[in-house]
Amino acid sequence: MIEPDDTAPEPMPKAFSVGYNSTSGEALVYGGATLIFIGAIVTLLQREPAGLLLALAGLGSSVYFRPLIEARRPQIAANMQGLYVDRIGVISWTAIASIDVRETNLRTMHFSRLVVRLAVPLERAVVVPDEGPWWRRLTVKNWKRKDDRLEIKLDTLKADPMVVIRRVKAFHRVATFSPS
Repeated sequence: MIEPDDTAPEPMPKAFSVGYNSTSGEALVYGGATLIFIGAIVTLLQREPAGLLLALAGLGSSVYFRPLIEARRPQIAANMQGLYVDRIGVISWTAIASIDVRETNLRTMHFSRLVVRLAVPLERAVVVPDEGPWWRRLTVKNWKRKDDRLEIKLDTLKADPMVVIRRVKAFHRVATFSPS
């Protein structure tokens, strides 16, 4: 039996959406909740105002890292309309100049980022903006914007980074194909 080649491009793109791997942020969120609890106990029982600072630090951590445990909320998705990125929206395939991957290693850990270079400014590239509550702008996001490119972290997601990369590239290849 022939094993499928993991590096070969997908013949036809398949729509997908991927959320965070909930274990990637549990320690940060639940650790913050623990600090809230300890800070409240110290403040109430010891009458020590420094406990409030501890509780506020825990609250800040829990709120900031909360999206990391929202496994059902998609962080990245793709279909024929475009590439969806949480808190940005759907970016048209024609607005994407290139798609690359950046892989780094830190000792035994492997990190993958999807690098999306835009052909137009991001404001014009978005065909369906992602409207959300104002407070979500204050929380952690899965991407960074650097000039004309977006760098999207893939190692914190529930899916295999190589599968995500293949599927995104398949959509980009099909959507931007122009027969000569």
